[in-house]
Amino acid sequence: MSRPASFNFAEHQRQARRQTALLVALFLLITLLIAAAVGGLAGVMLAVGPEAAEAGAQQPRPSGPLLERMDWQVAATAGALVLGVILLAAGIRGLMLGSDGANVARSLGGKEVTRDSTNPSHRRYFNVVEEMAIAANLPMPKVFVIKHEQGINAFAAGLRPETAAIGMTHGALATLDRDELTGVVAHEFAHIANGDMRLNLRLMAMIFGLVALYVAGRMAMRATMLRGNRDQREAMAGMAIGLALIVLGGLGILAGRLLQAGISRRREYLADATGAQFTRNPEALARALKKIGALQRREELGNPHGEEVRHMLFADGVSLNASGLTATHPPLVRRIQALDPAFDPETDPVWRMSQRDMMQQVRAGLAG
Repeated sequence: MSRPASFNFAEHQRQARRQTALLVALFLLITLLIAAAVGGLAGVMLAVGPEAAEAGAQQPRPSGPLLERMDWQVAATAGALVLGVILLAAGIRGLMLGSDGANVARSLGGKEVTRDSTNPSHRRYFNVVEEMAIAANLPMPKVFVIKHEQGINAFAAGLRPETAAIGMTHGALATLDRDELTGVVAHEFAHIANGDMRLNLRLMAMIFGLVALYVAGRMAMRATMLRGNRDQREAMAGMAIGLALIVLGGLGILAGRLLQAGISRRREYLADATGAQFTRNPEALARALKKIGALQRREELGNPHGEEVRHMLFADGVSLNASGLTATHPPLVRRIQALDPAFDPETDPVWRMSQRDMMQQVRAGLAG
């Protein structure tokens, strides 16, 4: 089929990339502001802390506007230390998450599909991945099927194209025809080509760094309370800094997760546009999304790791009804309408198709 004139690959991609860049910049700005806020508080509290108390009458305690009382050297050191803790924790978490997409696929119960598979649907799937690797000019990833998942879903995992893996649920292989399967595979290759896996890994690691900041605040408050009140001013400074770490770390975690969800939604639009560019057949990808809508709740991923990897999935694997700031995927109808502006869920035949009819179509195609 020819693509509708109204679908502009380049414009969709530019818009998604621009919005992603703004959200990533906001994420980094929030992290820097948190480090600066903790550093500033430390500079104020320690400037009027033990040293001023010890000075007594010989050296009156600093007074005046807040900024004049601040010890800027202490503030800068504390801010750098906080930022270092966040980055160090993020780096450790990144190493723990690893870079091999095959490990992620196996953790979801995936079974590798190879060239010599005798299953017709697995062989068709492997051939489609081979074709799309050539079309996208990317290395051939490892191919997996999640055998016990009956819903329609897919994912790409791995830090680099050389270590990437693509996974597909059994339900997707059973209900998508070849063109629709090609559209979904192209969408996953788009995630690989656009570096979305690396971006997601870094965002997950940075959020973990903010979690470490929150934990450090709790530890600081606990240590201050265990030391007792031998120095009341020092104890108050320690409690204030610990409380600031807890509050700012908690707010940072919340903001980070909201921004991660927002970035994920933008990257889904980008992957739809890039995948449609690879196949030159946006209608096929739209039909795959319509079939997900037709299955309604039955397509939700029943795997216990679904929540952890939901941002990597083709469609929201936890709940298609997720909406708002925490949703990792755009509303399904909007994704379809971006590819097929004429789509109307009230009258579209694919949207209202039964799973049995979908599977009969696929069987007929495999038999042919």
